[in-house]
Amino acid sequence: MIIIDHYSIKHDSTKNAFRIENRGLPVCPDCGQPLSGYDTRKRHVIDSSGAVRWFLLRRLRCSGCGKIHLELPDFIQPQKHYESQVIRETLTGLSDHCPADDSTIWRWRNQNNPPGLHSAFDPGAVNSTYIDTKEEES
Repeated sequence: MIIIDHYSIKHDSTKNAFRIENRGLPVCPDCGQPLSGYDTRKRHVIDSSGAVRWFLLRRLRCSGCGKIHLELPDFIQPQKHYESQVIRETLTGLSDHCPADDSTIWRWRNQNNPPGLHSAFDPGAVNSTYIDTKEEES
């Protein structure tokens, strides 16, 4: 998984989803070779008002090692359905309102996953970052 933080968001009316366009050149975090487009997948994200937005996320193939990586914008928390900002504000107590139910909030608190800091329509800095979501073997 590659987390990007320099992108633009455009609505694709034919697919009724937002398309994330990376402004940087993605490279494989494993071998450093350039990545090229492979396909897309749809992913929904719930914002602070409870509205569901659909996004088209690119999957990229490495020209060197052949691995496939998902390009994930920084406002989407890996393996979560809520925006990173919603999770962060809920866990830090900055917001009294959260569209998630109590069991979801309880799970966020007990998973100890640090949420991202950006909102969907407030992209961050210039560089892309790689996050390996595989669990380390003991």
